Amino acid sequence: MRLNPFNAASAALVLGISTASAHLNITGRDFGAIDGLSLNNNTQTISSSFGWADATDDNWGDSHRTRIFQFSLAGTESVTITVARNTNGSGPNNTFLPAFSIFQTPVYFAETHDTATATVSYLTTTFGPGAVGESFVNTNGSAGWQTGDPFVDTNSSTVWDLGEQYTDLNGSGVWEFGDAFTDTNGNGVFDGAGIGGSGKEGAFRALSPFKIYVDPTAPANPNGLLDFTTVVGHKADGTSANYGTVPGIDGDGTADGTVTATFGGLTPGDYYFLVGGANYAAQNSADVLAGGTTFRTYGVNVNVTATPEPTSAALLALGATALGFVRRRKAN
Repeated sequence: MRLNPFNAASAALVLGISTASAHLNITGRDFGAIDGLSLNNNTQTISSSFGWADATDDNWGDSHRTRIFQFSLAGTESVTITVARNTNGSGPNNTFLPAFSIFQTPVYFAETHDTATATVSYLTTTFGPGAVGESFVNTNGSAGWQTGDPFVDTNSSTVWDLGEQYTDLNGSGVWEFGDAFTDTNGNGVFDGAGIGGSGKEGAFRALSPFKIYVDPTAPANPNGLLDFTTVVGHKADGTSANYGTVPGIDGDGTADGTVTATFGGLTPGDYYFLVGGANYAAQNSADVLAGGTTFRTYGVNVNVTATPEPTSAALLALGATALGFVRRRKAN
């Protein structure tokens, strides 16, 4: 358990230093021990505006579409988390709606990954490898030149430019923004066959416990996975018109780009919260680029504030003092 709130990770956050990251890890996003502190991280971007909302439905979501943050508590505290959009990222300004889910889990954290061999095995063993994606009509042919397609370089720039002729060798083969699709499950977005044909888009579940396994390239993990077994809570910006109609989602009622929630009585230990976009329908928008392999990004300001709560002993002492005061008054 971290007892020094001014460790290297916390210092980096206070100074606004950002560290590169990949997959699901906390590099540059570990607040450390926040006992009695208020710390900020204003340097992170979120990939897509729908990643959190997408993880509320039956086919789960891809953790790559979120950012994960960690903090630890040495005592029982009340913790307030606030996430607000900023103007960083490639997506249009003043459109991002943030949401987050918070979990308590053991201290160990290694780099984990939705498509790690062990995660894929877990998903296909649990749900089978035979899921079939929804059918679509490839109306745009591919939505543009893609790597590997031959082209006629009319201006000798050695790169394909808009307007130059090309041969679409791959025919797209994947659903892209603008293609019509058959919505077999009625959720309003195009769904594929999922990881390994499991029918799951990833391992992340925004409203329920989930587990995700270590990437083969990561350092050895004695447990082999990160198990988010204890769900503390969540909060989403906006209403069901934004984050979808899945029952049980706690929205703040106003789609204004800021979401905040307080969780009282959090006991000592390590906590993780995943931040993502709450715009469920954006899965069928230009947020998804290049055949579903590239996504617009959105900047966020993240603040975590911890307020120590009275211990049981202190409460008992306070109660005993009050009782003694009452008895003295009666005696007088």
